[in-house]
Amino acid sequence: MNDSSITIIKLLDSDLEELRNISQKIWYAHYPTILSIEQIEYMLNKMYGTGVIENEIYNLGIVYDKVVKDSQIVGYLSYSSEMKDNINCLKLHKCYLLSSLHGFGYGQIMLSYVCQKAKEMNLKKIILNVNKRNEKGIKAYTRFGFEIIESKIIDFGDGFVMDDYIMGYEI
Repeated sequence: MNDSSITIIKLLDSDLEELRNISQKIWYAHYPTILSIEQIEYMLNKMYGTGVIENEIYNLGIVYDKVVKDSQIVGYLSYSSEMKDNINCLKLHKCYLLSSLHGFGYGQIMLSYVCQKAKEMNLKKIILNVNKRNEKGIKAYTRFGFEIIESKIIDFGDGFVMDDYIMGYEI
């Protein structure tokens, strides 16, 4: 998908290190008011450590796309098909953008792109998890049309939990 200033395209193996670097910038800029630094470091390692993304792509069927602006990766998306309440949904695992680019409509472009992918996959609903304290994220998803459908506490290991809302969007 193209906008005059961003492009969303498939992540390449050669992009993995840049994706890991961008994820750290995004997480350390956004999450310290929501999660402890210890939990941020733990989650970054569990979600982006060497071999993790590769396993998701090559063994678990999770798609990664990069968001590019001025030839640089500035964000990313990951998603897959998942069954929820007997409905085959697009599960949006990751939807991240550098905080310096928030407020320009790029997040809405990213969500529109995900909707298009869901339609191509013949899926009727998108679901995602968002931390209950992530007010900025909840606001962006709600503005797009997502609704809170469930509240869930998920054990992430090592004494850390994800206290999330599950949000859904009917296509």
